[in-house]
Amino acid sequence: MKKIFLLFIGLFCLLMKGYAQESRIDRSTITIPNTTRAVMQLKVTDRTYLPMKSFEQTSSVPLQVKLKESQWKLDSLPQIDAPAAQEMRSDEKNKTAYGEKFKNALVMGIGNYGHSLFDFNASQSAKENKFLGLYLHHDANQFGPVMSEYSARSENLARLESRSLGRVNYWESTLEYKMFSNYYYGFAEIPSFVKANDLLASYTRMSAAGKLSSAKKTPSADYVLSIQADQLTNAQDLKELLIQGHGVYVHGMSEKLRFKLAGDYIYSEYSPSASLQKWNRSLYRLNPHLAYKSSRVSLNAGFMFVTESDEPSVEKTSVFPMLQMDFGASDYIHLFGGVGGDVQFNSYQSYLKQNAWMRTQSQLKNTNQVGHVYGGIKGIGGNKVIDFEAQYDYAEYSDLPFYVNAVSAPNKFDVQYRGGLEKVQVTTYSANLNFNFTSQFTSSFKFNHVIYEQLGVKFNAPHIPATTLSWINSWRVSPKILIAPDVYWMQSLYALEPVKNQLIQMDDILDVNLKINYFIKRNLNIGLSGNNLLGKNYQKYYQYQVQGLNATLSLAYSF
Repeated sequence: MKKIFLLFIGLFCLLMKGYAQESRIDRSTITIPNTTRAVMQLKVTDRTYLPMKSFEQTSSVPLQVKLKESQWKLDSLPQIDAPAAQEMRSDEKNKTAYGEKFKNALVMGIGNYGHSLFDFNASQSAKENKFLGLYLHHDANQFGPVMSEYSARSENLARLESRSLGRVNYWESTLEYKMFSNYYYGFAEIPSFVKANDLLASYTRMSAAGKLSSAKKTPSADYVLSIQADQLTNAQDLKELLIQGHGVYVHGMSEKLRFKLAGDYIYSEYSPSASLQKWNRSLYRLNPHLAYKSSRVSLNAGFMFVTESDEPSVEKTSVFPMLQMDFGASDYIHLFGGVGGDVQFNSYQSYLKQNAWMRTQSQLKNTNQVGHVYGGIKGIGGNKVIDFEAQYDYAEYSDLPFYVNAVSAPNKFDVQYRGGLEKVQVTTYSANLNFNFTSQFTSSFKFNHVIYEQLGVKFNAPHIPATTLSWINSWRVSPKILIAPDVYWMQSLYALEPVKNQLIQMDDILDVNLKINYFIKRNLNIGLSGNNLLGKNYQKYYQYQVQGLNATLSLAYSF
């Protein structure tokens, strides 16, 4: 913790030294890093097959509460954010509070490795303040270079959406059904007597969510309330019910000062099998703080109270200070930083989102971020052609989860927790540089380097690359053609060999991809995506090789 307080004191002095400089930067949003990079692992085994352009129904009623909290979202590979195609039916008579009145889409695609893709959006805003939508999704392919029946995956989803804007409240709700399957193909050799169904990991998830917010945006008060319930099951009688509630209330005390109260409630019922007892867990989080904003400075100061119960008879409460600052040193440069801590609620569903080949877990623990300090600088220049950000992040954790191959089933994965009395120390250096040369061409470089300390003897953060570089581009060659090449490089990947319990260094990952979109009409485009162009069967998880060169041809039509 000594590093945390020394860095914070230095950062605070630096901010006070530059306070007298004039600035006109809007400090309405405070930059807070996504600390889950240190908790969850980069997920590179999932391929993105969708064409760059998807015709989505979006809401034009933005929530005014822009509180950026530590939300512990799962990390993943950066996705290409290509320029949107021209929208159809853009005349005013078809516009509603939610955007276009008729904005439906159909996407179909096929590719090698038996890939099939289907997306269907159907929405209707019969009234100006009401919206109903249906979304159907199918995505299946052979996931790895093993015999097709042992490396296939499938995902099917159906979702109903509704939104309603009243005089007092704005309401959103969704109901979703999802079925997803993968095969445990991570064997050196698959015995002849093993059938494909013996290696099938298939899950079903039912989800229901609702969000309520104020329709009357006033300087004096605002609020957002949301709740979501997810029920996960499989054929082996695994069940997990996850209920998550979140709320934010904002009260204006003056023109520059606001009081904010954020709260979370998470409840879980987890049963690994029918023969084992149901396991109830819960977490409460309360975050009262003051938010100050001027032309030069934005500041959030308060406390984080977290009460967690991993066992019915054991309840633990943690209190963390919260201080987040953003200072505009000039019109083009500003500094940011903060200190704090938090607790991450780990569920079987959260682990499964990262690693599809998880074995049923007998133990689930939350991760305690006992201390966190970060600081950085960001800016814009060259007539907004260039923008950059560089950041230092240091945190200490107890019960930090890592994915390791199971000893009794090497083709499946267990979670191993590290950090007890000696906390795991995680230092992260990250930076990104974006070039917006024209509206037709953009290029982005991203860098991330993470250092783990106090992990124990001969334990090198399995399945987490120490260094990650990405180069993402988007180039509109003509009004009808858009191309987007990207390159990812990951270095220093390790795995824990389960039988001999030895640390193994895996090969570096170099992944090159290219997507091309051709717009036949303003509402009809054809896309070609090529992934892993170098044809490398690299491993992100030990014994799970990914596909070689794979391509998908897709057709998207909006009506």
